[in-house]
Amino acid sequence: MGEDSATAEERARLAALLLDDLLFAAPVFCIDSGNSKVVTDRPLSFLSEAAELVRAGKAASYVATLRESVVAVDIDGDDDDWSTSALEHLTDRAEELGAWYLTRRSGGGAGRWHLIAVLPTQAARDALKLTVDTVRTHWGATARQIDWRRTLRPLSAPHRKSGRVELPEFIEMAKNTLPAWAENLPRHGGIRRRGAVLQKETPVTPWRRSFSSIPSGEFWERLRNPGADYYGDRSLSELLSTARLIIAGYDGETAWKVVDDVRHRGFARARQRGHRWWVKHCWNPAAEYVDSQRGSRTKNSPADRWKRVVGPLLAGVRELHWGGWTVAMRHSAEKTLGAIGDRMARQGLGCRPLPQRDVEEETVQSRNTISKVLRQLVDDGVLVKTREYDQASGTEASDEFSLNLLTLDFRAELKKLSHLVVTPPPPRSRSWYTLAVTLALHPRPLTVPELYHLSGYTPCPKPTRAQLTNVETGLEALLELRVARRTEQGEWELTGQAARETPSMKKRKEATAARIENERRAFRSAWKATREKLHRRWEEQREKALQRRAASDQKRRDGWWSSLSAEQRKSRREEWQARFRALTPAQQKARVVELRDRRYLAELGAAA
Repeated sequence: MGEDSATAEERARLAALLLDDLLFAAPVFCIDSGNSKVVTDRPLSFLSEAAELVRAGKAASYVATLRESVVAVDIDGDDDDWSTSALEHLTDRAEELGAWYLTRRSGGGAGRWHLIAVLPTQAARDALKLTVDTVRTHWGATARQIDWRRTLRPLSAPHRKSGRVELPEFIEMAKNTLPAWAENLPRHGGIRRRGAVLQKETPVTPWRRSFSSIPSGEFWERLRNPGADYYGDRSLSELLSTARLIIAGYDGETAWKVVDDVRHRGFARARQRGHRWWVKHCWNPAAEYVDSQRGSRTKNSPADRWKRVVGPLLAGVRELHWGGWTVAMRHSAEKTLGAIGDRMARQGLGCRPLPQRDVEEETVQSRNTISKVLRQLVDDGVLVKTREYDQASGTEASDEFSLNLLTLDFRAELKKLSHLVVTPPPPRSRSWYTLAVTLALHPRPLTVPELYHLSGYTPCPKPTRAQLTNVETGLEALLELRVARRTEQGEWELTGQAARETPSMKKRKEATAARIENERRAFRSAWKATREKLHRRWEEQREKALQRRAASDQKRRDGWWSSLSAEQRKSRREEWQARFRALTPAQQKARVVELRDRRYLAELGAAA
């Protein structure tokens, strides 16, 4: 039995060492029992060096830096139930984000936990950090009680006060369940091996640009006589200067000649660290950034967003879902979906917040209509609701949606359509946006009957004059907006121009924006009042818990005191009196206050 226990302990110790190697990196530093840094004769590069100092009695424990893909949360609550509840919130969120994680008691008493998690992407790490901030804010905790950490005591390191290594429960299982992607993530922040330091850096070749000499002026003057901003962050300044050379058409060789010129003091760090360092930290990142921004204005234009997302989305919805919708739903949903598609084209197609007030401000549709359309789009699978609004998320959060990419139809021939979503529609027409989309999806002149059939109206072989009135009213609105024009043959086509905003439309838009801002201000006030009410209730519950604990402790102390003999009680009193007399007056006063408060809490807890 003893051998099995020793073997299990050895396996757990080895698992902790292996996990420490995957989770932690330099810099490493030792600490004493008072949590102060211990000065060493040289910087520590490995955990083993710090462990050796601890074994030699020169330090109580040691702390290391978490690797780039690893995050940690230190929970230091006064109540174990409170801390366990916060820990469960964070572990549930970590599971949702696909993280590998483990928890351990951090030592120092009840209510203290460490959560260590490995997340595959920076977006997932940001999402977990946002959850930590939300839990801290909603529960009224301080930064010390729920702390986002970048340094932590490794798993195999002893506690600074107890000197014991308390390994997490099931640590061997945690090591065996560590996914392959977590073991293969880059270990930035660690100590690089000698071979990696000597490895040659290859300059990337940026997009070919015609060479243009940079005129003598501010740029060259800043290189010769750099200002205070340069010395504040020299690496960033030299990176931006390198990017300016790339934009001017310099290649790697000619740009290095500029850097290597001793007259250019704005590249002093690069010259000091050499060509390899400049290539890795200045040239390659600058070339990647400049090339990534090439044509960004065109990619972010309304016409490009229409071509990439909005047009294929509306064409796919017409093909797949219009058959089961009423005419009113077709026109309302198309206007709403146009605003949503343009928003997602700007922000991303997955897990994007979609406040209904934003959609209302862009489309000037009623909130009931927007809510009804969103339910219909979710039911039909056009949108996927990925997260529902939770009051704990704050006033800036909302329901999150993702766009079903299977809905997009890229086969449709698209014509350029001006950005109409942000323009309030004329009150006399509800179909103007649908007509504009029809003209964009069918890039040829169309007659009024053709527009009637293609724009989702009730099918009719020969529509009557009364039935065509809605189409003509919408076309008049497009004519007023200067979006469409009538040809000499009496057909209609798009002008390709941006919509003109009339004074009445602008006034209506401003009134809608003002009303929405008032609603948001009222919602923020109500949310703040609710949050304060929850905080007060939590404080009351916490106070009652402290009272019950104080009463329980007092009952335990009274029972212990009654179990002592008269001689033992006399000895205890004399010992405590001697300790009390040895305190300073300020310490004596503080001790009296502490005992009085403890007795008061115990009485309240006993009465409850």
